[in-house]
Amino acid sequence: MNKIEDMTSQEMTLSLTYSGFVMVAFELVKSLIVKPIKYFYMNTTFVNGLFNSYEKAVLSRHRNEFEACLLYLRDFMKAIDSEDLFIIQELRKHRNTLAHDLVNELQRLNMKSFVPLLEKVDKVLFKLSNYQTYIDIGADPEFKNKGIDWETVKGHEYILFEEVLNKIKFLLIGDENT
Repeated sequence: MNKIEDMTSQEMTLSLTYSGFVMVAFELVKSLIVKPIKYFYMNTTFVNGLFNSYEKAVLSRHRNEFEACLLYLRDFMKAIDSEDLFIIQELRKHRNTLAHDLVNELQRLNMKSFVPLLEKVDKVLFKLSNYQTYIDIGADPEFKNKGIDWETVKGHEYILFEEVLNKIKFLLIGDENT
């Protein structure tokens, strides 16, 4: 395909839907990386402990806040591992390419080549969402002995991701019954 004018309405709809899905996925991942860490440190003073200021504990890890938060989650909190960090960076790169060069990308977008990445993103988003849900709710003593399997709990970010995916999956894979 060489020109947008040569794309069918269905091809255009599919490309735009896919691009929107990638952007939603990245924003959900991002919301689980920066905001919760900032919130944890906001207006809190730690004295002689494991935690100190946001600047020292997080921002000192990298000049870019997103990168610093990723490193904090990997190295300090152990919420993600190096492979997860790589997958998040790959999603970020793919999202940036689509967001900043969408007109050109629409013409050459090979969505099937990104299926392995999106499957990995699904797992990382679940992992981050599950981790954050446990931090927000599961660590509360009221929920500790309720028989909840915290390894399977989905946070609202992951539930939203699943909802969007379920609504557009038939467009992406071409079968409305799956």
